[in-house]
Amino acid sequence: MPSTSTQQHLMKVDPTHDTVGVFFGQNPMYAVPKYQRGYAWEKSEIEDFINDITKCFKKRQSSEPINHFFGGIVSVEHTIAGVAGQKLYELVDGQQRMATFVLLMVATIKIYEELEEEASKAGNNETVSFIKEQVSTLEKRFVEFNQKKKGAFHKVDVLVLSKADRQFFKDLIRGHNPSPSRDSHRRLKFAYATIVQAVANLVDAADIKGKLEQLEIFDALISEDLSLLHIVTYNELEAYTLFRVLNDRGKSLTDGELLRARVLEILEKYPSQQDSVESLWDQILADDPATTEKFLKWLYISKQGKRADTNNFVDDFMHVFYGASAPITSAASANGLVRSTQEINRNVVFCRKLDAGEWPFPSKSPIVDWDENRLNLLVNVLHVTVVIPLLLSAIELEYKKFSDVVQVLERFMFRFKTIGNKEIGPLNSIIYSHSKSIRNNPAAYSVASLESQLHALQVTAVSDDTFKTLLNDLEYKPGGTNQVLKYFLITLEHYRRWYTDGKHGGPICKDKTRNYDFTGSTIEHIYPRNAPPAGKDLNLEPLKNRLGNLTFMGQADNGKGGNGNFASKKQIFAASSVTMNKEIAQKAQWSAAEVMARANELNDMACAVFNI
Repeated sequence: MPSTSTQQHLMKVDPTHDTVGVFFGQNPMYAVPKYQRGYAWEKSEIEDFINDITKCFKKRQSSEPINHFFGGIVSVEHTIAGVAGQKLYELVDGQQRMATFVLLMVATIKIYEELEEEASKAGNNETVSFIKEQVSTLEKRFVEFNQKKKGAFHKVDVLVLSKADRQFFKDLIRGHNPSPSRDSHRRLKFAYATIVQAVANLVDAADIKGKLEQLEIFDALISEDLSLLHIVTYNELEAYTLFRVLNDRGKSLTDGELLRARVLEILEKYPSQQDSVESLWDQILADDPATTEKFLKWLYISKQGKRADTNNFVDDFMHVFYGASAPITSAASANGLVRSTQEINRNVVFCRKLDAGEWPFPSKSPIVDWDENRLNLLVNVLHVTVVIPLLLSAIELEYKKFSDVVQVLERFMFRFKTIGNKEIGPLNSIIYSHSKSIRNNPAAYSVASLESQLHALQVTAVSDDTFKTLLNDLEYKPGGTNQVLKYFLITLEHYRRWYTDGKHGGPICKDKTRNYDFTGSTIEHIYPRNAPPAGKDLNLEPLKNRLGNLTFMGQADNGKGGNGNFASKKQIFAASSVTMNKEIAQKAQWSAAEVMARANELNDMACAVFNI
């Protein structure tokens, strides 16, 4: 026999196995608590749900009904002050099932309403009245009902989702066609549209009467065939414990959702701070789960200068950013968790910008469009994201230093990864250590220290001779995007004045007003790619797609040149704003010797420009 103290700590739960219809009976009230994630079912889960419903529908349609168990839900039971007998069930686990059952029945309401309009046009008033009664009954069970409180009736939602999804779900099931603003909204909208189509496919009788008979099967399914296990507890802390047991390791909750739950659990006795943190975590988790996980891992590296242990990411993240794993005991500590979450959200906002190649600051001198565009080129043209933890830390620097870091990384990564295709292992230690160094003391950070370590790696990994050899393989690919080739030529053009003026300092772009439109620019073949038979040069044909025969131009100029010979293009090159084109125009002829000489010149220049 257990002692009295042990008995006091036993969790009280009341499990009930019954049909879905019972749980959506008279004035049902369900609410998703703060620590729950948004709607998470994807296409595969919705398809499984529809397959189960379809199987049960067809069995009942053929007078062979079967019971289908849809799993369990866990809730905390609350009484409603001033309303006798009314209970509110706070869903600890099971919001996906309950929300999807609501979507299913709202889909049947939609089909009913379409049939009502059809019956009304046919003047079938008796059928219209029947449908209105059916719709009213379903809406009270699955959408909203009137609750009498203090002598007045109030509209009460049957199911209230967490804050991030609450209004969207409310509008969606009332037919207001809301626009999604986060990933969970898109999942809800997809689920509803898919279920509506599935219901319409099942209700396929030839006339209104037949369709109504098919719709009534859904009521029978809910009332008799589809079942749930409802586990009711009566204590918030016990509910959190159940939630942790059911949804911690090994379940489908993402790391971000687990972090959200952990922090909200810690703040349970501080509702004001809990509300603030809930709102912030909803913003943090607004992206799809894979993107959120990527951002949080970048942030961890940026802060700690190392990767987190994959198996202990949530615990490690909690320790680094919150330093707490148990309920706190003061408002000051609660406010500290709010500030920590604000900082996480601030960094995630920056992650979104960096991941999109967007300049993270307001425009401010001496930074101009040319400087800002280097970040876009690094991320969206060279497709480099491994350096983002360092850039995330570098946001703590003043604008000019941040720009310097971007440009150093851009030129290094082109040489090291884009052309050199080197493994990033040796680079990671540099990225990680400098990320932490900036976080520890932004004011004292020197970009020169980054340049020094990257230079040492460059010398061993991609020497000048290696770089030149690899650049010889850089050629035009018919049908390809040729983005790397275009980036290479445009970047050399930007640094050309610095190079021809003696390469002092730098590399430096001496005229940042010439910020060429990367998207609008095109690769131009000096000797044409598709020379007409009369203009073919057998010595140049094998070289036509090689680097020495290529330049870049605006789209309008490129169109003018077409497949003309060198003599016809010289005037276009001479009129171009691109310096390298003006130099090409000064050539008396264009032969294989000129192609090879130009390739060597571009390679020499590249070794200077892409040198850290």
